Amino acid sequence: MKLITWNCQGAFRKKYPAIARLQPDLAVIQECEQLERIRWAEDIPSPASRLWFGLKPTRGLGIFSWTGLELSPLENTDPSINYCLPVRVSGAAHFHLLAIWAMAHRDSRLSYIAQVNFGLIAYQAFIQEADTVLMGDFNSNQRSDKIQKLGYHGLVVRSLADLEIVSAYHFFTGEKHGKETAFTFYHGRKQSRPFHLDYIFIPRRWIRRVKRVTVGRPEDWLALSDHCPVMVELL
Repeated sequence: MKLITWNCQGAFRKKYPAIARLQPDLAVIQECEQLERIRWAEDIPSPASRLWFGLKPTRGLGIFSWTGLELSPLENTDPSINYCLPVRVSGAAHFHLLAIWAMAHRDSRLSYIAQVNFGLIAYQAFIQEADTVLMGDFNSNQRSDKIQKLGYHGLVVRSLADLEIVSAYHFFTGEKHGKETAFTFYHGRKQSRPFHLDYIFIPRRWIRRVKRVTVGRPEDWLALSDHCPVMVELL
């Protein structure tokens, strides 16, 4: 099974072939426009399953499967959390997903990772009901913990660990949060301004199935976006 998260920086209709060629079982795409705005080319595989959530038609959260996994959003969600969206995944694999694009808030204490923290609280029962994967742009790193928020990066990592959920990248590389050597975001698309902000968290009991974890190379992706994708391949 192949999992991918990527903030496409808009215009996914022009950029989706870069993800389609990877044929992910599950892809979470931030800054994705409404599905009605995307014209899938006949000569490029289109996703078999697709969902979209958002407040702006040009900027939302897209969830796709190129291999036909079924995606069923939870009916009762908290609209104040932008965005941490619970989805049931079924088909060849069965698990729960929290698709994430952590947004700014007018109260800076509630921005970014705080939104993820609120999601963990709001959907704790959903997370504990089945194996749960969290994928997305958290807009956060351990280095930002000096900024006081109502839910900081280290707290979210520890809360997930208590739920037996771990970052696939950090497990696979052995690196600590805040000490990453591969970067997922380049401010202004400049390689001189790198950050690690995007994550795929998986159930701890899945770690024996991890075959590979990769972060896209800036040389390959910065022409498309200021983010590079994170991909986890599982046996």
